[in-house]
Amino acid sequence: MDDEGKIRQSLNETLIGYLDSWGLREFHDEASYYQWQQASLSQQDIRDLQLLVEQRQGGEDALADIRFYDLLAQPSLLPILYSQRFDYFLQLGLLLLPRLSSAEHVLDFGCGVGILTLLYAQHNPTIQFTGIDRSVRSIEVARCEAEKRKISNVKFEVIPPSGFAISGFYDCILSTQALFQSEQSAGLPSKNWRTFERTTDPALQEHLEVRTGLHMRLDALLKVLSPRGRLLCFEKTWNLGRRILFQRALSTRGLFPLCEPVSCAYHELGEMKSDGPVYEVSRVPLTDPLLWDEAPYPCDGETLYRCVGTRAKHMAVALGMSRSQSEVRGQHATLGRWTFRLGVWEHVLAWGWCETASGFHGVVLGSVQEQHLLLQLVKNISLLSDLEFEECVQDCWGTVLDVRQNDSMPGYENHFPSAQVIYQALPSKMIQREATFADDEGKEMHIEIGTTMILTYFYWANTFDQRQLVLMDEKGAPTLCQYYQESLDEAHRSSQEILPAP
Repeated sequence: MDDEGKIRQSLNETLIGYLDSWGLREFHDEASYYQWQQASLSQQDIRDLQLLVEQRQGGEDALADIRFYDLLAQPSLLPILYSQRFDYFLQLGLLLLPRLSSAEHVLDFGCGVGILTLLYAQHNPTIQFTGIDRSVRSIEVARCEAEKRKISNVKFEVIPPSGFAISGFYDCILSTQALFQSEQSAGLPSKNWRTFERTTDPALQEHLEVRTGLHMRLDALLKVLSPRGRLLCFEKTWNLGRRILFQRALSTRGLFPLCEPVSCAYHELGEMKSDGPVYEVSRVPLTDPLLWDEAPYPCDGETLYRCVGTRAKHMAVALGMSRSQSEVRGQHATLGRWTFRLGVWEHVLAWGWCETASGFHGVVLGSVQEQHLLLQLVKNISLLSDLEFEECVQDCWGTVLDVRQNDSMPGYENHFPSAQVIYQALPSKMIQREATFADDEGKEMHIEIGTTMILTYFYWANTFDQRQLVLMDEKGAPTLCQYYQESLDEAHRSSQEILPAP
């Protein structure tokens, strides 16, 4: 391990101990967490919490939001409920702490009970910190914790739920999931269902900023940011429409990125979350200014899809998996002889095929752009021990003992923006049926079914970057046709169909 790795490991251990001092516990699955929650809270506490969660409406109702965080700040609830975000605090601490050393006065906007604010202040005793929040009870807890921990370089203030009158002047401002709280807003729509590009519409941009409260919060922060100060923010902007809305809000106010936005993923009760990225911006651009990225973020391995059993055998036939570019064979103590083949279908899909003498059949499909992931698997698989081989197969396809699969399951499915790239590259594509719909605001949704070579495909897209591509072999085509009809009926109930021009 290099020096940088050792420093990060040491900081990671320090942060885990710090979160433990708050009574926070780390959980890797929902079942164990909720078992602990049920054992720790009264039924009345749980009912009160559930009621406030329902009333909160994803940050849309300011007063419900304050009541929610006031409840979370109760001593009996705080460690239990904030334990859900253990890894969130850990990853943000690791990412943001090194970026604060050059500051003199730091504002933490939406500091809550001060878990991260006090962490920053404790590790930077020469920097003056101010934490502000709308929740009176949260600020009371933060002040008590600062006194208990003898951290003197921090103060906490309550700000009104509207207006955001902030005092002081700061050369660094932090906002973590406090600027863009309107979780129900999808952000800026694309031009149409065919593209991820957005038009430049200042009126729409302003309307959405006002509706979500982003303009009021961001403008209030910029009033107290020094001319050469930095704004560090981690908001719920992984969705492309929200990300572009947020980036344009920063850009139109004369803010420039000081570095490429940094991904910050964290686990929440076993589920991976990617709410970010983390932005670091300033009114003073770099000598060689960075451009705002308005393209979808790809995730490594997002195009890969697995199927097993009968469906896998049918897809293997349809895609011609008897003809492979590379092949490895081996012997497993309990699974018997096994074969793994790798190939490409029509320069569009890369495929991997695994079969064993014990009757297991598995297919993994992905875009040709991710063929390297399958090549790496082929390269390593023959070097694995029996146990490692079995773990590899289970990681990819699930337990090898369950080789059955519901015949209605897809041969391939992709719900990411990358589905559009594969859809556009499908060979010999023939549309059988299609329909496009629009809601009252003109936002589009498109549904389509057709054939591509021997396969049947279903494609669904809208102007908020949602995509779905499903591929089926010949035996699964009737199921896909039924799915298209069900989707069409649902669209007719919720939107107005756009009829093609005569």
